Amino acid sequence: MKFYNLLICFLIFLLSPVLGHTGNAQMNNAFEIVSDCTYVIAPSDAENLYESLCLFGAKYTAVALSAKYLSHTGVLKNYGNKTREIFCIIAEDLTPYIIKKQLINSEKYYVKVRTKINLADFTRAEIKNIEFEKQENQFSWQQEMEQYLFKTIEPGNEISRAYRYLRKKESRIAIIYLDHLEKKYPNWLEIYLAKAIGFYSLNKTNQMLKALDISCTLGNKEACKDLMGFSEHRKIPLAQ
Repeated sequence: MKFYNLLICFLIFLLSPVLGHTGNAQMNNAFEIVSDCTYVIAPSDAENLYESLCLFGAKYTAVALSAKYLSHTGVLKNYGNKTREIFCIIAEDLTPYIIKKQLINSEKYYVKVRTKINLADFTRAEIKNIEFEKQENQFSWQQEMEQYLFKTIEPGNEISRAYRYLRKKESRIAIIYLDHLEKKYPNWLEIYLAKAIGFYSLNKTNQMLKALDISCTLGNKEACKDLMGFSEHRKIPLAQ
C-alpha cells in the first residue's frame, strides 16, 4: 500500500503585536506572521527531508498572506502567472523564528514559526527568479532531458523551476523535470499540483486528474477543489 504525506498548512494569526498597530505595518510595508504546518511522515522519509518540506509549507503560507495584504495597500505589483514561482523563492529564502517543532508518534511532524516579511523580500525574489530563468535558457537539449537536481534540499527554488517552465508553455519539459523531482520528494503535494497543470496544458485529462487526486490526498485544498469540479463534470469516483 502506498503511503502518502499529508501537508496541511494552517494560518494561526497575522500582524504580530511585535509590529504594533496594523497601520505601522502597512506604512513600513512589513509584516510579522505566525503560521504552522503539519506533515505526515512516510516510512521512507529522512528527517531532514520532512523537516524541510514542513518548514517550507509554513513559510509559504506566510508569504501568501503577506502578499494579500501588501496588495491591498497598493504597494505590491501583480505578478500574474509568475506568482507561484516568486512566492516559492521568497519562502525558500526566509529564515523564520521557530516557535515550536514536534515529532508526533513518529508519524507526523509539526512546526510553528514566526516570519518577518517585507516588500524587499518580493523584490529580491523577482531578481533571483530572472537569474534562474537566464540560467535555464542556456540549458542544452541534453540538460533539459536529464534535468539535474540540487544536491541540497531546496524545495522552494526547485519547484519554482517547474512553474517557470509551465508559464513559458514548456509543459513537456516541466513534466520531465517534475518526474525527476518526484524521485527526490516522492510525497510532496506541490509536485503533483504542478504536474496537474502541465498535464492540463498537454490535454492529458486522465493524468491531470490522477495528479490532482494525489495532491488532494496529500492535503492540498486547491487540488481537492479542482478535482471536485472536474469530477462532477466527468462523474468519476473520487479517492476515499
